[in-house]
Amino acid sequence: MEELLYQFKRLAPDLTEEMVRRYRILKAIQLLQPAGRRSVAAAIGMPERMVRGEIDKLVTRKLISVSKIGMTITEEGMDVLQNLAPMFMVLTGISAMEKELAERLGVEQVLIAPGNCDRDPNVKREMGRLAARAMLAVTDENDIIAVTGGSSLTAFVDEMPQFPERKAKMVLPARGSMGRRSELQAETLAIRLAGRLCAEYRMLHLPDSLSSAALEELKHDPEIAETMQEMAKVSMLLFGIGRGLEMAKKRHMSERSYQQLEENHTVAEACGSYFNAAGEVVHVSRSIGIDFDEISRIEHIIAIAGGESKADCICAVAARMRRGILVMDEGAAKYILTKNK
Repeated sequence: MEELLYQFKRLAPDLTEEMVRRYRILKAIQLLQPAGRRSVAAAIGMPERMVRGEIDKLVTRKLISVSKIGMTITEEGMDVLQNLAPMFMVLTGISAMEKELAERLGVEQVLIAPGNCDRDPNVKREMGRLAARAMLAVTDENDIIAVTGGSSLTAFVDEMPQFPERKAKMVLPARGSMGRRSELQAETLAIRLAGRLCAEYRMLHLPDSLSSAALEELKHDPEIAETMQEMAKVSMLLFGIGRGLEMAKKRHMSERSYQQLEENHTVAEACGSYFNAAGEVVHVSRSIGIDFDEISRIEHIIAIAGGESKADCICAVAARMRRGILVMDEGAAKYILTKNK
């Protein structure tokens, strides 16, 4: 198909651009619905006048409907998006970027969502949808799944369909809770994901700032001990990638430890481990949960992070990851490819 579409682009580049433009508008409406013309134009970086003209054509073809509250995508529009997704990925060069990045970063697979979540937060929803699809392709009803917290994992859970029958055995928080926004915490997301998958769940409400003595004492708590036993059986891990120093502040790290992170040129954080640009672990948080070094024993690994501002973070973690699936957006992908030329 790629060769055929390449020849099509050579023969009719104007038609190719028109098709990609309409696909992007349709996709933006799906993410923003009910959507206004101005918000769609802003999301895809296209002049509002051009968007208005294309929307009229999409309405005529019954791919979207317009009401007082905004535009929504029709069932026919959803069919178009789903059926043309592979073609769109080829025409826009995203498929080629996915293959090149997987090779460069040394991971099994890279999935790229169109757009840049640094500029449009709704792009995280598409990243979440890609991650959900990747997870469902390999999971079964006997899997024990662990998830970290954060906005990217929140988008993943939001985009996970609701299943009437069990799709996994159990969902666990990968590490103790941190921060004040409970809706972004691993424990909250584990409960929500378990509900979507008709699975059991275990709780692990622990801050990262506990002393070593307190953590050792808590390990003897029956409920925590039971959760730790289940963690040893985790077959799938989904985690986000954060900016190292930013995550240290959120976790109320001591001033001395924070200075050490700065001295070690910390770039990224994942699963409580902090990395420099070379992918070396320079610090590990005190907490009960899955450490990054443990991922080698886990069968399926999916990491989610986007935005060009996190490109260096993604590269640092990927250097240590060496396998699994990376889900990112165009913003991060293009930055990584440009920087590493």
